[in-house]
Amino acid sequence: MKTALIFPPQWYPSQPYLALPTLTAYLEAQGHEVDQFDFNVECYDRFLSSNYLKRCVDKIHTRLTKPVKTPEDQEVEPIHRQILDDTQYLETVLSDISDAKQVLRDEERFFRFSEYKNAYTTLKVAMQLISYTHYPSRIDLESFFMQGTPEESLQGILAATQDSTRNPFFDLYQTDLIPEVNWAGYGLVGLSIIHVGQVIPGLTLARLLKKRYPHLHIVIGGSVFARHQDILDDKKTLFEEMFHSIILFEGEHPLDQLVQRLKEGGSLDTVPNLIYLNDGKIMRNEKAKSLPYDRLVCPNFDDLPLKKYLMPYPVLPYMASRGCYWGKCTFCTHSFIYDSHYRKENEERVADELDYLGKRYKTKYFTFSDEAISPNAFDRMSRAILSKGVEMRALGMLKFESDSVETTRLFENMYRAGFLMLFFGLESANNRVLSIIDKGCDQAMEKRVLENSSRAGIWNHLYLFFGFPTEERHEAQETIDFTVQHGETGDGTIHSVGQSIFTLEKDSAIFHNPEKFQVDRILRDPNRDMAIIFDFEISKGMPKEEVMEVYETFDEIIEANFPSRKVWNYLSREHFLLYLDHYGQEEIINMAQTVEQPA
Repeated sequence: MKTALIFPPQWYPSQPYLALPTLTAYLEAQGHEVDQFDFNVECYDRFLSSNYLKRCVDKIHTRLTKPVKTPEDQEVEPIHRQILDDTQYLETVLSDISDAKQVLRDEERFFRFSEYKNAYTTLKVAMQLISYTHYPSRIDLESFFMQGTPEESLQGILAATQDSTRNPFFDLYQTDLIPEVNWAGYGLVGLSIIHVGQVIPGLTLARLLKKRYPHLHIVIGGSVFARHQDILDDKKTLFEEMFHSIILFEGEHPLDQLVQRLKEGGSLDTVPNLIYLNDGKIMRNEKAKSLPYDRLVCPNFDDLPLKKYLMPYPVLPYMASRGCYWGKCTFCTHSFIYDSHYRKENEERVADELDYLGKRYKTKYFTFSDEAISPNAFDRMSRAILSKGVEMRALGMLKFESDSVETTRLFENMYRAGFLMLFFGLESANNRVLSIIDKGCDQAMEKRVLENSSRAGIWNHLYLFFGFPTEERHEAQETIDFTVQHGETGDGTIHSVGQSIFTLEKDSAIFHNPEKFQVDRILRDPNRDMAIIFDFEISKGMPKEEVMEVYETFDEIIEANFPSRKVWNYLSREHFLLYLDHYGQEEIINMAQTVEQPA
């Protein structure tokens, strides 16, 4: 009995996601036969083709000539007519799309920024055409939205996974991807759904497979349904129509046991971390501790179509740890998602695996997917990479931390080892807000760490948000002033910034103890019975309108004070890593001076 592991849309098509290669390697080490399929990149490869775009034009014709039109058909009709009337626009998109993909896969053309920019723009225009075909849904190179957020309710999921007009994946699965696989050879199909944008595409695939191939056992893994585990008793329809079981938390050992039980034809009641339907009842098996790191296996990317990703050469994800060594940030849900203690790999083995992966897949580029690697672990890892002569260029995520190691030496070693970019969760530069977030740092520490990292030659990218409960306008302004003071037009220790608005997520510390954070009420909408993000009411701090005003104002400030953002507007973080290695920091900033803003 073979196992098929599938990563469904929708995710950026620049690199594989790590879940499948990790699970595949572990299952194969236990003696199971496994194939892995990245349906995300396969969908993009078809979306971004003249044949598919011609099909979109045919669908637009169909919507225009319907004898009875829906309100959405009537609303989008002027745009549809304009698209069909603009024959030059259509001919340009259809004729240029194949070459645009090739630019991002070709080493020489990828690094000609003007050519890259034109290709990227063509791809975005093509995705816009697809969006209008399935209006009011919107699909892009980074996101997929259906009107009314159907992934947040059972009824929404049931309707959206059967909607051939608004759901672009429904027909694509049926006509292209499903027929290309010999499903008779498999007994189990595992789908990894790791964020809400995958819920509708992933469950659409699950529904179609379950209906067509009743011999398959379909299991769902990933963080989304781990967070839904407490609300499944009245969601039996999902099990009846879309999948058979759910694996919670880390999947290696539970998936191995599930495959083994299915091979033997035995009961599923001994499979740890499993939720399944039995005689009309939702059954929850006992939890099992996550495996120690020394029992995990180096990822296997062999089955994945590495040449189809929109990259000139592979950029591979890698994890040197599981969980977060800090695990205290009050807005964060990662500790719940992993449901395990922090574990890390021996740094010598990390260096050996990076060397092996780089040589096997002919790349030196890696993105570290760890939630956060401690300074001490980064120091040991960098020294091991240097001592073994591993050729590597990478980005990673680092928490602002006290000087557990001498940070000047730490960052120098990291840069020499190949860490060109670091992503920091700044969140805020106001000390009061940092204390209630429980970041374990203050503004002075943030400043010191950024100075040392920048001095070593590392590109520092910050994540921050506005609107944490009780945050006042002057506190948000302190964060803005901090980023400007230390940004590209300031002392240059901050190179780029990504901002967002605080969201209250299920299973965060704030969600479980709102009174402590002066959240007056969490709003629970019965029509959003599968929501993960919740609206809330506060009486202290900035109201929502003011938070949005701060956000929009800061967006303009970023444009004015971070010239490199004009390059970021086109490059994904993986593409930026390649550009940073190819050109260096100074040349990228110079390049940004000549870039026009995207339309």
